[in-house]
Amino acid sequence: MKSGDSFVMKDNPNICLIARSHKMSKSRGNVVNPDDVVSEYGADSLRLYEMFMGPLRDSKTWNTSGIEGVHRFLGRTWRLIVGSPLSDGTFKDGTLVTDEDPTLEQLRSLHKCIAKVTEEIEATRFNTGISAMMEFLNVAYKWKKHPRLIIEAFVLLLSPYAPHMAEELWFRLGHSKSLAYEPFPKADPAFLKESTIVLPVQINGKTRGTIQVEETCSEENAFQLASRDGKLSKYLNGKVIKKRIFVPGKILNVILDLQNVKATVR
Repeated sequence: MKSGDSFVMKDNPNICLIARSHKMSKSRGNVVNPDDVVSEYGADSLRLYEMFMGPLRDSKTWNTSGIEGVHRFLGRTWRLIVGSPLSDGTFKDGTLVTDEDPTLEQLRSLHKCIAKVTEEIEATRFNTGISAMMEFLNVAYKWKKHPRLIIEAFVLLLSPYAPHMAEELWFRLGHSKSLAYEPFPKADPAFLKESTIVLPVQINGKTRGTIQVEETCSEENAFQLASRDGKLSKYLNGKVIKKRIFVPGKILNVILDLQNVKATVR
C-alpha cells in the first residue's frame, strides 16, 4: 500500500518497496542472449523485432514476449504464399500464387504499402514500415486469389527486414537468382489516388453539405445519395426540382422551385 511518497508492505509497514528499472548490463546479469532468441524464433524474427521496437533514435525497453508478435507476422506471410505445413511438417511444392492479372483494388493496396514502406525506410522509421506491411497482409488475406505481380513485390518489400525468409520465398516463387539483384519496388502515383471523392452539394447555389462518391459516379447516383443523406434530405424532400447542375468530380447543384413545396422529389 502507499505511505507518503513510497509503497510499503501491507502486512509489515516497516518494509519499504522500491521499484526501479535498469538498462541491460553484463554486470547486472540481466542481458538476453541473442543466440537463445534465434534458436527459438529465428534470426529474421529477432531482426524484425529490433526494428519494430521503435525509431532508432529512441530508447526502448526490451520485452522478449514482443518477439512473438512479429514472429506470427512472418508465419502468416509464409502461409499466405506457401500454405500451411503438411502432417509431416513439410510443405507442398510451389506456392499459392496465381499468374492472373491483379485487380485495381489489389494494385492500390500494394502501391500504398510500397509508398509507406519506402518513406519510412528513408526516414529510418522501420517500425511504421513494418506496420504498413502488417496492414497489407491483413488485406491480402481477404483476397480469394493472390497474383504473382503483387506477391513478388511484397516479398521484395519484406527483404530488408527479413532477408532470410524473403530469399527462401523468392526461390519458391520460381526464381533462380537471389532477390538481391532485383530493384526495390517503386510506388506508382496512379494507384495512390483514392477511389472515392468528397462531392460538395449545393441547393440553389448554396453549399449545404457533402457526399462521398466514386470518382466515376453519375449525376443520377450522386443525386440519389444526396437525397438519402440526413443533412441534405431536409432541403430536398417535398420540393420540386427545376434543374440539376452536375460537374463530375466537382459539384452537384440542385435548383429548387421554391413556389411549389407540395410536390415530392423526382
